[in-house]
Amino acid sequence: MKTLELSITLVYFAGCILLAMHFRRKAGASSSAYWGAERSIGIWVNGAAQFSALLSAASFLGFLGLAYRFGWSFTTIAFGVGSALGFALSLLLVSGPLRRYSEQRGKFTMSAFLTDRFNSATGLAVSIFVLLLFPAYIVPQLMGGGLAMAYVLGIDFQYAVLLVGAVFVTYVVLGGMLSVSWTDFAQGVLMFLCMIGLSVAAMIHFGGIGSMVSRATSTNPHFLTLHPGLSPWSYVGMSLGVVLVVICSPHIIMRIFTAKNVRGARAALGLTSGMSLVFHLVGYLGVAAAALILEPELENTDYTYIVVMNALFPGVVRGVATAGILAAIMSTTDHMLLAAGAEFANNIYRKHINPAAEDKQTIRVARIVMLAVGALTTILAILARGQNIGIIIAIVIGGTGSAFAVPLIAGIWWRRANHVGGFISVIAGFVTYVILLLATDMPKFSHILISLPVSLAGMIAGSLCSRPPGRQKIEFVDRLHRELTT
Repeated sequence: MKTLELSITLVYFAGCILLAMHFRRKAGASSSAYWGAERSIGIWVNGAAQFSALLSAASFLGFLGLAYRFGWSFTTIAFGVGSALGFALSLLLVSGPLRRYSEQRGKFTMSAFLTDRFNSATGLAVSIFVLLLFPAYIVPQLMGGGLAMAYVLGIDFQYAVLLVGAVFVTYVVLGGMLSVSWTDFAQGVLMFLCMIGLSVAAMIHFGGIGSMVSRATSTNPHFLTLHPGLSPWSYVGMSLGVVLVVICSPHIIMRIFTAKNVRGARAALGLTSGMSLVFHLVGYLGVAAAALILEPELENTDYTYIVVMNALFPGVVRGVATAGILAAIMSTTDHMLLAAGAEFANNIYRKHINPAAEDKQTIRVARIVMLAVGALTTILAILARGQNIGIIIAIVIGGTGSAFAVPLIAGIWWRRANHVGGFISVIAGFVTYVILLLATDMPKFSHILISLPVSLAGMIAGSLCSRPPGRQKIEFVDRLHRELTT
């Protein structure tokens, strides 16, 4: 066991839990505090926390492994440019209206918005799909935590998964969005510095960018070009999926609701867009290239970052970098766990099971749900050892964009969109994606190129072939766009 690295990791875990305990009483006081951090989060904290919500186990393990395997050009197009573009479009298309909606209605989830914009059936469908998709996303995160701690710290995989799962569930359940915001701010800064720092260290170690890239391309000739093993449609599909998941994923949208005002929400998204672009373009270039030089025949590409970290960082820095990997894992899982709890408690329990429930009772139900989801995903992560992390997460990204992007954007910008179109759009997009994924041999990551147009067609046909929305719905949409300078 590597005592120094383990000690640093345990200190990091303790810090996360102490922060949650600090916010516990304040977070449990009301729904506004628990789900929306009382709309008190400033630009810098929200921007870094938003960046944290995007990054995951795939960012340090699975997707970086795809850069090793398919080339830096793949990750540059799909994740670097795709995520930066997604945050920029979110700034322009959804941040202002959604932030205003939260203040007007006192609600903090995407399903609540789609319920109010369309109807309860649409909102319920979204909540059910979130409760299906997000645990599937959390499982590979915990697998990544197990891989990182088992490889670097020398402890058994199952114990590593149990430890990571226990820590992130504890601080989410205790502190809600307040603790998630501040832990993710610290984690976002840590992740950015770890990836860029390792990339710069690699460039220096191998004699500069030119020398490093030249040696990397001698191992993988397609490192800077399109890889012949991937269809061009895979590049397009993965890029589109990343753009859309940034715009419409409920766990990222919840961060918009925490901003102090519309201007703050937009500024934070601009900061996140820049951080993501630099992280993927500069960070991935150095780390993936260094791994190709150090381990030209790396069998498990999920170890790309870990191989370079072990080779170039001394013990203390390795411990910090290990905490960076765990930060990537926990910063996504905490948002998704919180979103899953919010979806069930607010849009299923409070709306369909116990409409008279007060805030404290709703929060208690959410905490029980989050504990259950945390326990289930931890067990599944142990059982799923050996599966490719990047592939699993890429599949969930496609499903999220297919189901939620069209109803969200149309609900904000198309006054004629109605409850029929909204419901059909959600169902058609998700079901089509699942059928294509399971029953066809389409190029990898390209399924969304069909499921998204199907979702759009469902929205248009359903809305135009049925009664227009009433005056209250039209006024609801108009209020989303008022006071555009606030």
